Amino acid sequence: MRLSARPVVGLRRERKARMINAFLTDALGKPPSGLRILDIGCGNGDMTAQFSKYNYCVGLDVQNQVREELRSIPHCVARSEAMPFHDASFDVVISHHVIEHVDSHDGHMSEIRRVLKPDGVAYLGTPNLSSPFMRGHVGNSMVLSYESMHPLFERHGFAVEECYTRMLSRPDRYHCETGVTRWIPAILLNSVRRWYPSQCFLLRVRSNSA
Repeated sequence: MRLSARPVVGLRRERKARMINAFLTDALGKPPSGLRILDIGCGNGDMTAQFSKYNYCVGLDVQNQVREELRSIPHCVARSEAMPFHDASFDVVISHHVIEHVDSHDGHMSEIRRVLKPDGVAYLGTPNLSSPFMRGHVGNSMVLSYESMHPLFERHGFAVEECYTRMLSRPDRYHCETGVTRWIPAILLNSVRRWYPSQCFLLRVRSNSA
């Protein structure tokens, strides 16, 4: 990863963990429990700690910035493009607003594909360069455009399910900070998907991928 994760270190990320947990519950048909989970870009360790309550969860980041009280939770220092794990090691891989901070999008996705079990699921969230409402990331050339997201994920053998529209339609279920979007018809939300400030996806390994 090229950029410091310092902003994440100061944030409380429990709500983000609940949001991701709700998406994973959709994907798995039940809340994740008893699984091996990798939290890429773990920052201060808040999300890793939340998922560690019912799973074996490992945090990974380019710097060890885990809160002192969470240091007993497994975590390691490494780049997401060269992770120190065996192939097919994890049932779930989480990459929440990390891909815009790496040296190689392809390297990041290739490693997620490698360490994910064939029947596993990955959650990936990312800011959207195509949005006029995206905040921050000024001068960051690694932020993905909306048009480049699906092709990138599919190129690495993933079937792609977009989730942000679902969150806007049911903000309470997905712990969204704003609830006004619940009144907007899904067909209208879909029509402006390209301009969402962020995007999030569930990724599954395609059965015909190598």
